[in-house]
Amino acid sequence: MRLHRLRVWAGLVFGLFFATSCEKKETPIARPEPGPATIAQVAMGEEYADQIFYSFANKQAVMVSKINSWDLAFETSPTGFHVFMNGGKDVALFNTHLTDASMVNQASGLVIRDTSWGFDSPDGSTSGTYVGDWRPSSTGSKAEIFLLKYNDGSFCKFAIASVSDTNYVLLYGDVNSSQLSSISIPKDAQYNFSYVSLENGCKLVYPEPVKTSYDIVFTRYRHIYYDLDNFRYPVTGVLLNPYGTSAIADSLTGFSALSFSSFAGIVTFSADRNIIGFDWKNYDFNTGDYKVNQNKCYIIKTQQSQIWKLHFLDFYDASGHKGSPTFEFEQIH
Repeated sequence: MRLHRLRVWAGLVFGLFFATSCEKKETPIARPEPGPATIAQVAMGEEYADQIFYSFANKQAVMVSKINSWDLAFETSPTGFHVFMNGGKDVALFNTHLTDASMVNQASGLVIRDTSWGFDSPDGSTSGTYVGDWRPSSTGSKAEIFLLKYNDGSFCKFAIASVSDTNYVLLYGDVNSSQLSSISIPKDAQYNFSYVSLENGCKLVYPEPVKTSYDIVFTRYRHIYYDLDNFRYPVTGVLLNPYGTSAIADSLTGFSALSFSSFAGIVTFSADRNIIGFDWKNYDFNTGDYKVNQNKCYIIKTQQSQIWKLHFLDFYDASGHKGSPTFEFEQIH
């Protein structure tokens, strides 16, 4: 049994190596009449360096930014306090449960096994964040120091000092710093998150458009294989806008036959950000290419209560460069 498990693990790792694959009142967007499907393509680059925020109603990308531009994302609602890490950059965190910065350094004897590094749930749920509820009260802080590890093996450290309905205060420093600097991170509810990069100090960054402007994002994120000892791996796929967007998957009906009556009142839409995910494509070891699963379709309900159907046609551009998904979508309600 153990030998079989090791073989499964080895096969998965080998395959993955190749297959990396205050709220403002908004003016409603006029709902277009249902019509023929639109075929579109976006280009993430062959190294998947870009993330692309896409609007179905506008039939275009509304913003392109670098996936690696941020490390931590902070919830922006007035009562929000959740903190997310950038799994697409393969950032990992470890809570030292210490509050004295001078005790957290490379010479302190603090040894962290690889299995101790924390991660967020790939579905984007607030209940699945590694940082969790870092407050002992509604506004205070446990002041625990977190280590942040990059995939090159370098470290920095931070602690969250406070949160209010308008901002966070973040303490940060080099892994060997005895004292931490501070930065105020404003909350702007026009956006899902406020972002910071902790490389070379700490700065605010703006990799995401306003939350009412897009429906899905083509990006790299981290998938967790919970049945294989929480094996973690960055993948390339599609995430939902966490603001008022939900979806369902369908592998039986076929894109052309999918209609609103196919599922209305029968199924429940999911708000899991990764419901579209990455497995609409597979790596073919015989040809060395990615193959799109034409049977996989998705129905997306947007924040404007429009309903669209979507499926993917290709993962390559006309010149044969990967990282350029071609997809078809159509409004059905």
